[in-house]
Amino acid sequence: MKAAARPLRHEDHGLLLGQLALVLAPQARTLPVAVSLLLVLLLGWRWLLWRRRAPLPSRWMLGVTAMLVLLVASALAWQAGGGVGRELAVALLGAFVILKLLECRALADATLVTQLSFYLLLTLYLSDQPFWLALYSLAIGAWVLRNWLLLHHPEARSKLAIWPLLGRMALLGLPWALALFVLFPRLEHPLWQLPQSAPRGTTGLSDTMRPGSVGQLIRSPEVALRAEVDGAQLLASALYWRALVLWDYDGTTWYPSRQRQQQLAPVPAAGTVPGIDYSITLEPSQQRWLFVLDRGQALSAGVEAAATPDGEFIARRPVEQRIRYRAQSTLTPAPGWLPPGTRRLALSLPAGNPRARALAAQWAETHADPAARVQAALRLFAAAPFAYTLRPPPLGREQVDSFVFDTRRGFCEHYAGSFVFLMRAAGVPARVVTGYQGGEYNPIGRHYVVRQSDAHAWAEVWLDGRGWVRVDPTSAVAPSRIEQGLDAAVGDEAAAWRPSQQPGWLQDLRWAYEGVVYTWQRWVLQYDHAQQAQLLDTLGAGARPGQLLAGALGVLCLLALVPLWRRRGPVDPLEAAYVSLCRLLARHGCDRAPAEGPQDFAARASARLPHAADAIGAVTAIYIGLRYGNVATSRRAESVAAMRAGIRQVAAALRTRKA
Repeated sequence: MKAAARPLRHEDHGLLLGQLALVLAPQARTLPVAVSLLLVLLLGWRWLLWRRRAPLPSRWMLGVTAMLVLLVASALAWQAGGGVGRELAVALLGAFVILKLLECRALADATLVTQLSFYLLLTLYLSDQPFWLALYSLAIGAWVLRNWLLLHHPEARSKLAIWPLLGRMALLGLPWALALFVLFPRLEHPLWQLPQSAPRGTTGLSDTMRPGSVGQLIRSPEVALRAEVDGAQLLASALYWRALVLWDYDGTTWYPSRQRQQQLAPVPAAGTVPGIDYSITLEPSQQRWLFVLDRGQALSAGVEAAATPDGEFIARRPVEQRIRYRAQSTLTPAPGWLPPGTRRLALSLPAGNPRARALAAQWAETHADPAARVQAALRLFAAAPFAYTLRPPPLGREQVDSFVFDTRRGFCEHYAGSFVFLMRAAGVPARVVTGYQGGEYNPIGRHYVVRQSDAHAWAEVWLDGRGWVRVDPTSAVAPSRIEQGLDAAVGDEAAAWRPSQQPGWLQDLRWAYEGVVYTWQRWVLQYDHAQQAQLLDTLGAGARPGQLLAGALGVLCLLALVPLWRRRGPVDPLEAAYVSLCRLLARHGCDRAPAEGPQDFAARASARLPHAADAIGAVTAIYIGLRYGNVATSRRAESVAAMRAGIRQVAAALRTRKA
């Protein structure tokens, strides 16, 4: 329906300006800084005009401003490679809505701005869908609806309880929304892929390791993954979340073996092999590897990934959005035999570091058993003055020699890299493994929260008869790092945000919030085809989501009629009989006027339909006597029956005349 063309009041402009500012505020999370400043300038211009009650700009000035906005957008698109991504598209929409607000003079313009505000609210979900954003958008959406009602009906402010009305509307729509969300068939893949304006940066672990590379993540509080383990809570020493195996060393940096990463094999489906069952919610990393607990055995069937010979799980495409998968792992090494090519790879070393080579040769000569050489290296690191620190001194050109014999202060990558070098020099096949170690257990959500600050590097050595055995040299110098976490190991070096630095009540609030976030992600954001199928199996619906949805909507339709049925008061038989008489006469061309009394109506109907005049007069006399007379209650039912009989006589007379 077209809105009335009436001018807007000053307070109407204030409502529109305020709601648009609240709608655009969360866009600052994803928009470039230059674009956010442009939107702030446009909003500030409109606010100054409203504040000073100044006239709106001319069409010529708005046209020039629109051209400048397009020039800025073109420059940003050219800088991004010539494409218009979703961030720039959202920014253009927001800018032109503000420009529309700058020419908003009538109610029709205000209606368009309000409708576009809803579209801008929906664009908030194009990048991510955090829990707080859902609450924010619901609150702002209700505010926009309130403003819309006041724009069209200013008198509603004094005549209606607006917020209770909106609350009742939301409660009426909630069952429908839940039924459609839970039962509407879910797709395994999205219908479309939204374009990105530019590739997102890689977050988390890298596929290489050098001194300081892992330590750079220690100060990052960002969540890397959340894990929910079936059964009892695991010990902290068992929480090794494996990512990559590094084989090649050039004297500075450790690299994975590209050849071995190309030897991919299908991954067994979870539930087909024995092991620890758990679920992982992995945050976007723009990398292809998937994290598993220690030695992964299987993944859920819907995950498009393959396994390398080293127990790495590589996805078909980078993890660009949050994913959830089931997995199975074992905490014990698998015995077997080491192929000659793999043994040569696990013993290869670059030239250099003569002091470390001499020490390793001494261990090889002294200890015939490789396990004893491992223990000799661990005893070396456990002895002073080796220390675990987030601020290690710089290393010399021969990095292993410099660390083992000179600085002796480092982080996990220093100890893992030096240990593997010493083991290889001592004739023990060894490799570096990177991933995360530990994680905070949320007692409210009953899941582990693993952050980027839990990044870790450890080693694996090959022992005949036992296979690849995990050895964490960090545990020798700082056992508290493994048993109690990073906070206990670094002490005063921990960042202020770390849990050990927070009071108990703040930790409880944080766990409660983390539990809400995890529940939101698991049951709302990640409610996919597999979870829907599991829910339908639990309900006994099997593969019939459409039928169940139709039944649920049918029940809701019937329930929607309940308020209407309850509003109907008791039916007065006298009034019902008279209404039936009026309808009968209306079908024969004699309609009763709204304010026409029964006696006047009977006189007019008798004049129009003389062949039924006697019957109409008799029925009307009974009605007037019952409605306005003093008829005993005992005779009332008998009189109503007589009135109904008289109506049948009227109908018979009308039929006879028509025949």
